[in-house]
Amino acid sequence: MGEWEYKTIKFFAQGTFGAGKINEIELEDVLNEAGARGWELVTILPGTRANGEVWDFVAVLKREVIS
Repeated sequence: MGEWEYKTIKFFAQGTFGAGKINEIELEDVLNEAGARGWELVTILPGTRANGEVWDFVAVLKREVIS
């Protein structure tokens, strides 16, 4: 069974008061760069404020540790 390492990348929502939109081009570029280095996207989680507004997103990536 393989061993994994994990990485997180935070993206901040854009728009008035963090309207919950992310820059899709920036997201794609960052994920493609990470993918070229062997990282695989596991999930993207929204971060919310107490009032429910989406403030940021955290991408969780993994890659197998090769000894």
